[in-house]
Amino acid sequence: MVNIPLGKPFLKTKTVMDSVEKVIESRWISGGPTINKFEDAVKDYNNDEGYYVAVSNATTGLELALQLVNGKKKFNSNDEIIVPSWSWVASGWVVYNVGAKPVWCDVNNYGVPYVDDIEKRITKNTKAIIIVHQMGIPCDIDEINKLSEKYDIPIVEDSACGFGSEYKGVKIGNTKNVSVYSFQARKCLTTGEGGMISVREEEDSEWLKSMRAFGTTVSPLKRDSAAYLLKEQFDKIGTNYKMNDIQAAVGLAHLSYFDEEIKLRNRAGEYYNSELVNIDGVNIGNIVPEYCTRYNWQNYHCILDKRYDRDLIVDKLRKSGIGCKWDIQAIHLEPIINSDIDLKNTEMYHNQGLWLPFFAEITEEQQNYVLKTLCQILEGSK
Repeated sequence: MVNIPLGKPFLKTKTVMDSVEKVIESRWISGGPTINKFEDAVKDYNNDEGYYVAVSNATTGLELALQLVNGKKKFNSNDEIIVPSWSWVASGWVVYNVGAKPVWCDVNNYGVPYVDDIEKRITKNTKAIIIVHQMGIPCDIDEINKLSEKYDIPIVEDSACGFGSEYKGVKIGNTKNVSVYSFQARKCLTTGEGGMISVREEEDSEWLKSMRAFGTTVSPLKRDSAAYLLKEQFDKIGTNYKMNDIQAAVGLAHLSYFDEEIKLRNRAGEYYNSELVNIDGVNIGNIVPEYCTRYNWQNYHCILDKRYDRDLIVDKLRKSGIGCKWDIQAIHLEPIINSDIDLKNTEMYHNQGLWLPFFAEITEEQQNYVLKTLCQILEGSK
């Protein structure tokens, strides 16, 4: 039986293992230099003059980012944060975790939040706006920044899926706003699990580095030295949101050939697009706006016509050995939330969207099997 996974990381075993081996041989004596190298490498890749702080994952990164834009503190229960419902639940859950109330917004036909819908949800209690560069497709950052300036509301860019994509020739993450990456296993650039925050001010990066390490004011290199034994080491209560050196080593290795991966993903994405236009009842999901000057093809989704039972199609594809899933779920429809807010596009993707197998090394032969099987299943479901 054919077995095509939904996704898999593009990791060159020898390159990765050589990088990890250096960390293991060091026994971590120097206190985390690989993390610093990885932060600098991502910054250099983005051609950025800002500051980059590696963290344990993107969710913890978003939590710290929200506190940072709120004056380096948590919110109160009356504070509102606008966030798209069409996203992984982390984008919404983090709002609760910092003590605020999420206000759900819709997405446009690119699958990203947009100014007209965001603006109508702004109130006197709005303290921040989270935008999500969903599936690596950038939001219209310039227009959203104008909205931010108009109402004096900070923007946090959930760039979990955005590494490698560009907005008007500039890498996602190289931005005036606080931005957060994910390096989870299925992301284009992976450390297995991990994340990174980009900011503009050194003072903000130092606060983030302190908060990711329990609130310490002393670097790991100095913490145990005699000169610091009697000095205050903590001036705030932080937590353990650190990335580790082995994760950073994986990321450094992957980054060394990352552009090769994007080329492979582009080939696979364009091939799906060219073939799906010929299948009745299936609409291409990855529509890329003109302002996106480079697309990383983080995932691939398509939208089924209403006459098809999407969940049944997913089940039949899986039984044919094809790794697939329903599209991103609407957070506001999760049982714990169960909101009756009307979000037209979000609910359309929620009900009719379908993820197809997609990864850098997928072959045309595998894609053709996916497409042929999808056609057969759709034909039999009429």
